[in-house]
Amino acid sequence: MVRRNYTEDDVAEAIFDTTDRGLSQNEAAQKRGVPQWTISRRLSGQASRNERIQAHQRIPKSQEETLIRWVLRQESLGYAPSHSQLRACVEAILQQQGDNKPLGKHWTTRFVKRHPKLSTKIGKRQEAARFDGFTPKAVNWYFDI
Repeated sequence: MVRRNYTEDDVAEAIFDTTDRGLSQNEAAQKRGVPQWTISRRLSGQASRNERIQAHQRIPKSQEETLIRWVLRQESLGYAPSHSQLRACVEAILQQQGDNKPLGKHWTTRFVKRHPKLSTKIGKRQEAARFDGFTPKAVNWYFDI
Protein backbone atom coordinates (compact mmCIF):
# COMPACT_ATOMS: atom_id res chain seq x y z
CA MET A 1 0.00 0.00 0.00
CA VAL A 2 1.34 3.44 -0.92
CA ARG A 3 2.01 5.76 1.99
CA ARG A 4 -0.12 8.91 1.99
CA ASN A 5 1.79 12.16 2.37
CA TYR A 6 -1.20 14.48 2.34
CA THR A 7 -3.89 15.48 4.81
CA GLU A 8 -7.64 15.96 4.63
CA ASP A 9 -6.95 19.71 4.50
CA ASP A 10 -4.84 19.18 1.37
CA VAL A 11 -7.71 17.26 -0.23
CA ALA A 12 -10.20 19.98 0.72
CA GLU A 13 -7.93 22.67 -0.74
CA ALA A 14 -7.47 20.67 -3.96
CA ILE A 15 -11.24 20.30 -4.31
CA PHE A 16 -11.66 24.02 -3.66
CA ASP A 17 -9.00 24.73 -6.33
CA THR A 18 -10.96 22.60 -8.80
CA THR A 19 -14.45 23.89 -8.05
CA ASP A 20 -13.89 27.56 -7.22
CA ARG A 21 -10.52 28.55 -8.65
CA GLY A 22 -10.97 26.89 -12.03
CA LEU A 23 -7.96 24.57 -11.93
CA SER A 24 -8.18 21.17 -13.57
CA GLN A 25 -8.11 18.12 -11.33
CA ASN A 26 -4.59 17.35 -12.55
CA GLU A 27 -3.33 20.86 -11.78
CA ALA A 28 -4.95 20.86 -8.33
CA ALA A 29 -3.51 17.41 -7.62
CA GLN A 30 0.02 18.50 -8.50
CA LYS A 31 -0.31 21.80 -6.61
CA ARG A 32 -1.53 20.14 -3.37
CA GLY A 33 0.32 16.80 -3.59
CA VAL A 34 -2.92 14.79 -3.65
CA PRO A 35 -3.57 11.93 -6.10
CA GLN A 36 -5.85 13.00 -8.95
CA TRP A 37 -8.10 9.98 -8.47
CA THR A 38 -8.72 11.03 -4.84
CA ILE A 39 -9.97 14.42 -6.01
CA SER A 40 -12.09 12.75 -8.69
CA ARG A 41 -13.65 10.31 -6.18
CA ARG A 42 -14.45 13.06 -3.70
CA LEU A 43 -16.00 15.26 -6.38
CA SER A 44 -18.24 12.35 -7.38
CA GLY A 45 -19.51 12.14 -3.78
CA GLN A 46 -17.53 9.26 -2.33
CA ALA A 47 -16.57 9.48 1.34
CA SER A 48 -13.03 9.74 2.66
CA ARG A 49 -11.21 6.64 3.86
CA ASN A 50 -11.80 7.59 7.51
CA GLU A 51 -15.53 8.00 6.90
CA ARG A 52 -15.73 4.65 5.11
CA ILE A 53 -13.79 2.80 7.80
CA GLN A 54 -15.88 4.36 10.57
CA ALA A 55 -18.91 2.32 9.48
CA HIS A 56 -17.00 -0.88 10.35
CA GLN A 57 -15.73 0.23 13.76
CA ARG A 58 -17.12 -1.40 16.89
CA ILE A 59 -17.90 1.81 18.77
CA PRO A 60 -19.21 5.02 17.20
CA LYS A 61 -17.13 8.18 16.98
CA SER A 62 -19.17 9.90 19.72
CA GLN A 63 -18.36 7.10 22.16
CA GLU A 64 -14.71 7.19 21.14
CA GLU A 65 -14.60 10.92 21.92
CA THR A 66 -16.16 10.28 25.34
CA LEU A 67 -13.63 7.52 25.94
CA ILE A 68 -10.75 9.84 25.00
CA ARG A 69 -12.00 12.50 27.45
CA TRP A 70 -12.24 9.85 30.18
CA VAL A 71 -8.68 8.59 29.53
CA LEU A 72 -7.28 12.14 29.54
CA ARG A 73 -9.18 13.01 32.72
CA GLN A 74 -7.93 9.86 34.44
CA GLU A 75 -4.38 10.73 33.36
CA SER A 76 -4.66 14.26 34.73
CA LEU A 77 -5.76 12.79 38.07
CA GLY A 78 -2.74 10.47 38.08
CA TYR A 79 -4.69 7.30 37.31
CA ALA A 80 -4.12 6.78 33.59
CA PRO A 81 -5.67 3.46 32.52
CA SER A 82 -3.43 0.72 31.19
CA HIS A 83 -4.08 -0.88 27.81
CA SER A 84 -5.76 -3.83 29.51
CA GLN A 85 -7.98 -1.52 31.61
CA LEU A 86 -8.98 0.43 28.50
CA ARG A 87 -9.79 -2.81 26.69
CA ALA A 88 -11.85 -4.09 29.65
CA CYS A 89 -13.76 -0.80 29.83
CA VAL A 90 -14.63 -0.86 26.12
CA GLU A 91 -15.60 -4.54 26.22
CA ALA A 92 -17.93 -3.78 29.16
CA ILE A 93 -19.53 -0.95 27.16
CA LEU A 94 -19.99 -3.25 24.17
CA GLN A 95 -21.52 -5.98 26.35
CA GLN A 96 -24.04 -3.48 27.72
CA GLN A 97 -25.00 -2.79 24.10
CA GLY A 98 -25.46 -6.50 23.40
CA ASP A 99 -22.16 -6.98 21.52
CA ASN A 100 -20.40 -9.92 23.19
CA LYS A 101 -17.63 -10.44 20.62
CA PRO A 102 -14.14 -9.74 22.02
CA LEU A 103 -12.10 -6.86 20.65
CA GLY A 104 -9.33 -7.61 18.17
CA LYS A 105 -5.80 -8.38 19.31
CA HIS A 106 -4.46 -4.94 18.32
CA TRP A 107 -7.58 -2.85 19.05
CA THR A 108 -5.99 -0.82 21.87
CA THR A 109 -2.82 -0.08 19.91
CA ARG A 110 -4.83 1.07 16.88
CA PHE A 111 -7.18 3.12 19.06
CA VAL A 112 -4.22 5.02 20.53
CA LYS A 113 -2.69 5.44 17.05
CA ARG A 114 -6.00 6.72 15.66
CA HIS A 115 -6.22 9.49 18.28
CA PRO A 116 -3.16 11.76 18.43
CA LYS A 117 -4.25 13.23 21.79
CA LEU A 118 -3.46 9.87 23.36
CA SER A 119 -0.10 8.23 23.74
CA THR A 120 1.24 5.18 25.50
CA LYS A 121 3.33 6.08 28.52
CA ILE A 122 5.20 4.08 31.09
CA GLY A 123 3.37 4.25 34.41
CA LYS A 124 5.04 5.49 37.57
CA ARG A 125 4.39 4.13 41.01
CA GLN A 126 2.66 6.54 43.35
CA GLU A 127 3.87 6.94 46.90
CA ALA A 128 1.73 5.23 49.50
CA ALA A 129 1.68 8.46 51.53
CA ARG A 130 -0.05 10.22 48.65
CA PHE A 131 -2.87 7.69 48.66
CA ASP A 132 -3.09 7.52 52.44
CA GLY A 133 -3.22 11.32 52.70
CA PHE A 134 -6.24 11.57 50.43
CA THR A 135 -8.98 11.31 53.04
CA PRO A 136 -12.32 13.09 53.34
CA LYS A 137 -10.92 15.02 56.32
CA ALA A 138 -7.89 16.22 54.31
CA VAL A 139 -10.05 17.22 51.36
CA ASN A 140 -12.49 19.13 53.57
CA TRP A 141 -9.59 20.89 55.29
CA TYR A 142 -8.18 21.95 51.91
CA PHE A 143 -11.47 23.43 50.72
CA ASP A 144 -12.25 25.10 54.07
CA ILE A 145 -9.15 27.29 53.82
